[in-house]
Amino acid sequence: MKFNLTGRLALLTVLAVAAVNATTIDFEAQGTSAPSTFNTTLNSPLVIGIATFTGGKLLKNEAVAVPPPAETSAVYATTGFLTGYTDPLVITFTQPVSNVSLIVTNQTPDTYTLADNLGHSSSLAIGNNVNQMLSLTDTGATQVTIGTNATVGWDFAIDNVTFTVSSAPEPNTIALMALGLAGALLKLRWTRAMRNGSAV
Repeated sequence: MKFNLTGRLALLTVLAVAAVNATTIDFEAQGTSAPSTFNTTLNSPLVIGIATFTGGKLLKNEAVAVPPPAETSAVYATTGFLTGYTDPLVITFTQPVSNVSLIVTNQTPDTYTLADNLGHSSSLAIGNNVNQMLSLTDTGATQVTIGTNATVGWDFAIDNVTFTVSSAPEPNTIALMALGLAGALLKLRWTRAMRNGSAV
């Protein structure tokens, strides 16, 4: 009984800490006045918090996708049809991060690969203009890339880039927090049991 309570409290503590430290970049604040089509003026580097995006441009209500784009909000996009844009897009973090994920959207059909500087990667064949999430269960990455297998003619965007800053409390700290909370609850339960017992 005590073990189960402690285990549950530890899990809740870990989930709470992860939720507090998760960051999502959706480009909405930065892309309010962004154009709907590519031009030769890039937003590169684009710094948002601890993340720096290079190789692309902010677009909103992207108009060049046929059929209509899967994502009409602000995105960070790249194309192989104009100079200056890169494949892959690069995201560099000023602090180590974990559990990076993003949505690939408004894309031409290809195999897309999300990779980090620690050697982890995730690839997926994606069709035309569908929202698809790619994610890495890594720890301590300082750079990720998202790119295609194409050598020319690529065209894709990313949105909802989510990551957790790795400077979250160390596992030992989390365990101590959980054990402390468990101890307090067990002491409260023991005190109530003693009161009920002494009253009999």
